[in-house]
Formats: sequence, structure tokens, C-alpha cells
Amino acid sequence: MLVENMTIPVEIRSTFEEASRIIQETFLQSDIQSGSQVTPDQLIEAVSQFLFVFDKLDAENGETGAILFDDVNQLGDHAIGFLMDLAYWADRLRLPKSKMDVEKTALGVAHWLIRHEGELRTLEPLVNSLAASANLTQEPATLKALAQVMGDTISHTAPSIQADLEKNDPTRPWRILNFNYAIVATRTQDTELMSRAFDTLGRNLPEDCVEFFEQGLQQAQKANYAPEVQAMMKTHFDRWTTKH
Repeated sequence: MLVENMTIPVEIRSTFEEASRIIQETFLQSDIQSGSQVTPDQLIEAVSQFLFVFDKLDAENGETGAILFDDVNQLGDHAIGFLMDLAYWADRLRLPKSKMDVEKTALGVAHWLIRHEGELRTLEPLVNSLAASANLTQEPATLKALAQVMGDTISHTAPSIQADLEKNDPTRPWRILNFNYAIVATRTQDTELMSRAFDTLGRNLPEDCVEFFEQGLQQAQKANYAPEVQAMMKTHFDRWTTKH
């Protein structure tokens, strides 16, 4: 379970509303022409409608479990897609905090999808939000929570993405998500969590494991890593270099 409160959290809604207000006002004050693109206000209205639908479905079907009479995958993917477009506008309008807040809203939608046994078909804003959160903290408990969210996101990613057919693109969100899961797990220095993340990395990105554990071993040799963390990284490094 990704979040304790079941509906789209109030703080996520307020974050989205504030980001939307800033984006909309900045767009109206700018001289940017949308052309054939959907405008920020249209995207904001669409996302607001989706959030309303999500709450309605929770009220009618319960806050967890599959929803049999609606395609939650399609609903979630459309909502995340609109949020990704809105994040693009925030970036274009040079509003980095608003962009981050919109991506945080996309992560809230992902929480909703996972609760209802859906699959995630659009990863980029989720990966961006999780990475930004991880970069802002050194607190072990927070890092553990973020690692848990990353693991849940990986396990609920659509099979078409997990097939990882675009291996020639090192910046693909699937690759970054798996790497970040292993990196954040290492930062927690929780060996049980590290083991789960490393096993996941080995399953999903075996061709990248030699490089990852080589760099990880160099990092772990720093004085701020516990001896058991260093030993675990060395074990995985040896395992993968032996295989390859």
C-alpha cells in the first residue's frame, strides 16, 4: 500500500490547485501562443474532472480492490497523460516548482490506480516526482517510504513497458526507475530493502548490473556506509562480474 489515506489526499489536491492557478495566471500573462496544443486551462479542467471521477468510484466501489465496471487503466493513463502535458506547460513557462507539483499529482493518481489493481502505462512524471523527492531528503524513514513506492510502481508497471523493448535509450523512464529504486534502497542502508531492490534490478535490467554494482561498490567504500552494506555491495558486484 502506497499511502495511508485512501482517497486522493487533500494535500495533493491543494498542491494541484495551487500549481494550476500559477500556471494558468502565468500563461495568460505570457505571449505564448498555444497553437494547436491543448491550453493549460483545458488540461486543468480535464484533470479536475478525473479527480472527481476517482473519488466517485471510490465511494461507489470501495477504496481498494478491482473496479469491474470501469477501465481504471484507461482512466488513470488519461489523467496522468494530461498531467504530463500540464507539466510540459509549467516547464515551458519556467515554473519548476509548479512542474514538480503537477508531477506529484500524477503520483497521487498512480496511488489510486495501484489501490484498484490497475497498471501504470505512463511513467515519466512518476519517475520525475519520485526522483525529486529522493533528492530532497537524507532521512532514512522517508527514504524507506520512497523506496517502497518505487518498488510498488515497478511491480504495477504495464507489461508492455516491463518488456523494455527500447534498450538503446539509456534515459528511458523504466531504466531510471529501476536504477533509482536500487540507489534509494542503498541510501537507506537497510540490507533487506537493498536485497529486494537489487533482485528487482537483476530481473529487469541484467545488462546494466555490472556497471551499477561497480559504481555502487565505489560509493559504498566511503566511510559513511556500514560494513554490512559494503559487504553486500561487494557480494553483488562479484556475482555479476563473474556472470559476465
